[in-house]
Amino acid sequence: MSTEAASDSRDMNDVIVVGAGLTGLACALELQARGLRVLVLEATRRAGGVVGTGERNGFLFESGPNTVPASAKHVREAAERLGLSDKLITSNQEAKRRYLFKDGGLHELPSSPMSLLRTPLLSTRAKLKILSEPLRRFRSPASEAEPTFEAFLSERIGREAARTLAGAFVRGVYAAEIEELGARSAFPRMHSLCTESGGLVRGMLAQGRRTRRARDAGEPLLPGPRTSPGDLISFQGGFRTLIDGYHRALDGALSLTTAVAEIDRGPGGWRAVLESGESLACRDLVLATPAPATYPLVALCAPERLNLDALLELEHAAVTAVHLGLENVTLPPGFGFLVPPDEEARRDPRTPGVLGTLFTSRLFNDRAPSGTSSVTSMFRGGDVADLVGDSLVDRALIELERALAGYRSSHPDVAAPAGAPRVVASLVQRWTNVIPRYAPEHDRRMAQLVAGCARHLPGLHLAGSYIGGVSVDDRIRTGTLVASAAAQRLSHVAGRDGASSAPTTPPKRGEVS
Repeated sequence: MSTEAASDSRDMNDVIVVGAGLTGLACALELQARGLRVLVLEATRRAGGVVGTGERNGFLFESGPNTVPASAKHVREAAERLGLSDKLITSNQEAKRRYLFKDGGLHELPSSPMSLLRTPLLSTRAKLKILSEPLRRFRSPASEAEPTFEAFLSERIGREAARTLAGAFVRGVYAAEIEELGARSAFPRMHSLCTESGGLVRGMLAQGRRTRRARDAGEPLLPGPRTSPGDLISFQGGFRTLIDGYHRALDGALSLTTAVAEIDRGPGGWRAVLESGESLACRDLVLATPAPATYPLVALCAPERLNLDALLELEHAAVTAVHLGLENVTLPPGFGFLVPPDEEARRDPRTPGVLGTLFTSRLFNDRAPSGTSSVTSMFRGGDVADLVGDSLVDRALIELERALAGYRSSHPDVAAPAGAPRVVASLVQRWTNVIPRYAPEHDRRMAQLVAGCARHLPGLHLAGSYIGGVSVDDRIRTGTLVASAAAQRLSHVAGRDGASSAPTTPPKRGEVS
């Protein structure tokens, strides 16, 4: 397809979305629903990005997230839109139990004031600091600089609890340390609740009152199963069910193995130049790609006055996930465990060298064959970079056995197994540049970047995971919001008489779904 032909309005896509991760898929579906001609270009052989499900010997292993909170509004709404509400499933009740590995033992996280008083995870002084939080009204610091998440929480619940409890949680979400993240940037809802209501507990109580008022006022229930606070949800068959749903809905508008080499302004809008040299024209262009892939594309067409340092300097986590299907293993009842950022404890040979491990077969009944167990262990990419194949599987099994020994040490009534665990299925996935680090002032830097693109590169929309949050729900929400912005810009072409909704697709070299 020539550039001249592509510039003909009859051959021009309204929007091209580069990247078929969850954000790009959600964006494209919303654009399509608004009557726009959309085309999604994905460089790899599959849609979904890090979200997906693999199968090994009857075990289901998630390549990315295993669950989302039952309150995940955008996930539930997407499921309904895709006709998948009946495929949503609720986690087993035992999944509400979570553990931390500390002082050689695996201890359950406190879930109530009484369990907080009894937990060995914190000192008496730390417990009293937490219990006094509702009595100490939060006041924003005089400095306008965004505090780290550690500084923010330390003021509220004390440094010991912040590092032990929240530090482990941060590792599980961002694969980062608590002092590396910005309080407002990384956890905007928590920060907002605290600053608006005068404290964490005050904020949660206020949120609870708003939820009850909305329910009493007849606010519609979320699609899918009825759930209670603390429940988790997923899909029958794993999150690939969601990705497959998007795949079907975007039939004919999704082109796989179609890499974009560069982007540029074109007649009437934008053009995406493929690695083959062919170009595709569009009115608006959405980059739903990671920051390292986005920067070189934007840098080629950006004026000097548009500062792209926020993209170039953004740090990311590298994570290696090791999935194990096991026989002769009895996992503790619960979601899994995390290891707090205690360097002294991590030097203890009893402490597992993982960020955390999910007891996946404990979450949903369809994740492992009857009589077996499955886990997913997460390592920092650099910690296991020199391990491959069976060596990495063996390492993950050793770390799991350390954790289970720690569980037995803190639960003397649990008997040791009669024999050694046996690995009957495994899958290793290495992710680089997978989770952007929302450092202090990240939100403001990204807001400036988005505003700069709108001013200097109208019609170009940024939608990578460096904007809007890293959770599954955040990604669907961000994709939908970006689609709304593009549709508003193109309101003069949406629903035009006689227009075909079929996208102008790239040449056959791209695999069109």
